[in-house]
Amino acid sequence: MVKHVKPPTREKGIIPPWRKVIICVLLVLVGFNLRSVILGVPPILPLIQHDLRLTYTATGFLTALPVLVLACSAWPSGLLAERIGERTCVTIGLALLGGGALLRALWPTASLLFLFTLLMSLGIALAQTAVPVLARRWFPAHIGLVAALFSDGLIIGEAVAAGITVPIMVQIWGRDGWTATFILWGIPVVVLLVLWLWLAPPVPARSSSHENVTSQVAAKDNTSTSQHVRVNALHLGILLGAGSLIYFGMNGWIASYNQAIHHTDLTPAALTILNVAQLPSSLGVTFFAQRLVGRRWPFVAAGVICVISIASWVLTPAPLELFWAALLGGSSALVFTLGIALPPLLARPGEVARLTGITISLTYAVAFVGPLIGGQLWDLFHLPAVAFLPVALASIMLIVLGALLPSHAAFGLPAAGAYTPVGRYNE
Repeated sequence: MVKHVKPPTREKGIIPPWRKVIICVLLVLVGFNLRSVILGVPPILPLIQHDLRLTYTATGFLTALPVLVLACSAWPSGLLAERIGERTCVTIGLALLGGGALLRALWPTASLLFLFTLLMSLGIALAQTAVPVLARRWFPAHIGLVAALFSDGLIIGEAVAAGITVPIMVQIWGRDGWTATFILWGIPVVVLLVLWLWLAPPVPARSSSHENVTSQVAAKDNTSTSQHVRVNALHLGILLGAGSLIYFGMNGWIASYNQAIHHTDLTPAALTILNVAQLPSSLGVTFFAQRLVGRRWPFVAAGVICVISIASWVLTPAPLELFWAALLGGSSALVFTLGIALPPLLARPGEVARLTGITISLTYAVAFVGPLIGGQLWDLFHLPAVAFLPVALASIMLIVLGALLPSHAAFGLPAAGAYTPVGRYNE
């Protein structure tokens, strides 16, 4: 590894402190809205399925569609951001997200619901791919902190939407007012779009000094990293995908499963706990990421916890599912937080974008099959519990793939607190 390389000096005209706070709040709100619009759907999924006469397979596809779009468009979105700019990508993404959310409320038919969900998912892919790059450009000395804030916004959006959608719908519009919830989550996106256009600063130009330092580090890293383990994108993508499959699979089928076993009263709490449990897990892992990243045991432990939790979900009394939801949510967040750090930390400077893009695409491709296969199994066997079978298989994959990761020492990661050369995401 290259040592004693100082970070580039701060450029003139850098963003003033007061505006940095505003930008951080904006990024948290972007993360919140990228998830709230999508995760407001699972709590009302049984109503949508009933009113639009969707099969369980079609219902599973509806919940899996955003994941599929992310899988197909994560890497192309990164290439587009390089051409038109990351700030513009977020703008277009928010416009697609807000417009799609409101339009699906105006024409609540099955075909248009799928179409507008597709448009919204494209918007999510554009914005979610561009924000980490903006964090690197706007906050070159605080990439980890800003990325964590964005991640917290994603998780908070998931938790809030899952927890309050049904209570607000019942209180204001009644049990048949599910279309109004699309407006409930669509209006904040439009407001955020206006704030983004007004407050988000232009992306600073890359400084020549920064590029020179990066080039020097990259040249030296090409020799120093030859002794490191070659990172396998397929391995990382499936590993992260297993964690995401657990999360999206549970979000997609909790409501329908509880309706089938006549425990719909547990659905709001179960979805809320599943999503809220991610936040303390994500924050806790962030503090110890340097010590945990690249290690096998966190992934293996998460897989074991998920296997026990999903089996107990089906076999133990229904009220206990709130406890199992907490374990599943926290474990999936641990896998995502540690797994998503592997590509930028372990790739050579010139390969970070490629490896990250491939890993994200593979992650969401694997996660896509969970709700879809779960619905097909339910249609085939007419047993609610089989919808969770992909989640159980993904939990086993976590154990196997986690155990097959190279040892922590083999990755050649710097010690905790050591400065990481420019060109890597870690600080």
